[in-house]
Amino acid sequence: MHRRQFCSSLLWLVAAGGMAGCSRNPSTVNPGQSILSGCDDQQGRHYIAHLNHRGQVLAQAAVPQRVHDSLYLPQSHTALFIARRPGTHLYHLDLRSGRLLQTLVSANDRHYYGHGVLSADGQLLFLTENDLTSLQGIIGVYSVADNLTKVAEFSSGGVGPHQLALLPDQTTLVVANGGMATHPDSGRRTLNLGSMAPNLSYIRARDGVVLEQQTPPHHQMSIRHLDVSPDGNVVFGVQFQGAATAQWPLVGSHRQGHSIRWLPMPEVVHLGIHQYTASVAVEASGKRAAVSCPRGNLVACWDLPNGEFLGKLADNDVAGVHRWGSSGWLCTNGYGEVATLTADRSRLQRQPLQQTPWRWDNHVQVM
Repeated sequence: MHRRQFCSSLLWLVAAGGMAGCSRNPSTVNPGQSILSGCDDQQGRHYIAHLNHRGQVLAQAAVPQRVHDSLYLPQSHTALFIARRPGTHLYHLDLRSGRLLQTLVSANDRHYYGHGVLSADGQLLFLTENDLTSLQGIIGVYSVADNLTKVAEFSSGGVGPHQLALLPDQTTLVVANGGMATHPDSGRRTLNLGSMAPNLSYIRARDGVVLEQQTPPHHQMSIRHLDVSPDGNVVFGVQFQGAATAQWPLVGSHRQGHSIRWLPMPEVVHLGIHQYTASVAVEASGKRAAVSCPRGNLVACWDLPNGEFLGKLADNDVAGVHRWGSSGWLCTNGYGEVATLTADRSRLQRQPLQQTPWRWDNHVQVM
């Protein structure tokens, strides 16, 4: 069902206040200049972090579950960090004080997929979730003003929803349904490799009505991550779950009402990234997109108007990538580096900002 289903009970356990394991340097929140990411230390302990525009850590808090992606809440100058699949925690960090305000826990029959997005007015939070009974994808809807209480949920339009975004029309969600059924009792193992049905779903945010769906040409092309250009072009990455040598496309773009446009990739690059794309980021102009490929230790870049592969840049254990300023991207990796990346017609260039002792996680957000 694609209609909205309202909830009658509180599905969150709130643990408030000044937890141990927090560190802070005095700071202010400067939109467009601050950075959010999860990270691990050398012993494998998990943290959430707030950095300045130079890549220096301003605030950090230890957390029990590894996080995946994060969100900035501008009205309260706080941030949310979402646990990776099959995590059940959502961490709420005060960016001014560096204090962990809350640890919010999912319902017993739900877990998170590590991604979320805010409504245009900042009043609602949409999270991708797994229904552990049906293994169907869910979009959970939470009231930001009401202590992140769950107020509704609706179908994601498929199985295994991962990243989602709000289109520039401010009324439509686009959801990457990876098609992979999983259950915490089986760890991260895919339970339906032979019957996967990935898709890209466009959903009306106010009531959960599915407006359009696009499916890739192979049922094991799991669409996982995406970003949206200022003019509504959705760029997405695929993690192929089939044969290691298969040559199905791994990066595509799409506009509502049109067909998917698959972006070219040289065969040597395709083989080198081992069927795995991670973070996707369209630069501010909307003309170029960068995709991190951690299994290939590289970042790849495309010209979107021409659909042209611009090149690749080596980056060992590359992690998050996000648009940065008026052009280019910010990128992180598992060796503690925070850097910027720029592209022109002839080459990609990487400029280090900061070397840190942290193993940066899959995604980075720039506020």
